[in-house]
Amino acid sequence: MNINLIPVASAAGTEAMSGATAVVFDVLRASSTIVTALSSGYRMVYPVVNVEEAVQIARERGFCLAGERGGQKIPGFPMGNSPLEFSTGPVAGADILVLTTSNGTAAIRKASTAEKVLIGSIINARAVARTAISEGRDIALICAGSDGLYALEDILGAGFVLMEIVATANSVPAMDDQALTALCLARYYQQDPLAGLMEANHGKKLLGLGLKSDLRWCSRLNLYDTVPIFAGNYIKGS
Repeated sequence: MNINLIPVASAAGTEAMSGATAVVFDVLRASSTIVTALSSGYRMVYPVVNVEEAVQIARERGFCLAGERGGQKIPGFPMGNSPLEFSTGPVAGADILVLTTSNGTAAIRKASTAEKVLIGSIINARAVARTAISEGRDIALICAGSDGLYALEDILGAGFVLMEIVATANSVPAMDDQALTALCLARYYQQDPLAGLMEANHGKKLLGLGLKSDLRWCSRLNLYDTVPIFAGNYIKGS
């Protein structure tokens, strides 16, 4: 088993994911929101890149519509991209979610050429690690990034999954230098994941928007055992 890390999803090529199990990270906040929603009673999440497409799918099928741009809820959308909005379960029986975000949903779509696509975060790191190992393939850690740039919080999320892989396998698997860097970063923030999220540039942006409670939620290591799996057009939990 070899593990590679792609620090920005927009740079991911099909060769890096071919035949591999991909794990996609958008820790602040799409992947954390997806994990929370599927752990709280939502049956499926449709990750959509474009706002107009998301609106159309939700309207035609009667699904719950959610999304953000620039860290803020899209005007006219019933819900945004805070995991706390979904932690209490579906509203009025609408248990299928259409989600569009600035970076995360595009990263998930980008990873679709992998053999299997899992959604990773700090809040489900151990469960994702164990599932990725059980698949028995090489692992590609795909970090969404922020506006095409490296994002510390995604590297940190990948690092926590790597820590759990090492603990489960009781050894350090072969990994590239970028994955090794993520592992070292997670070890540094192991006692205080929230500090890492708050020091990240995107974390600081969310703090400026008054969303510290979201950062606290997204930093809760191994909160859930849910492993979201992207199955072509939608994501379901396992």
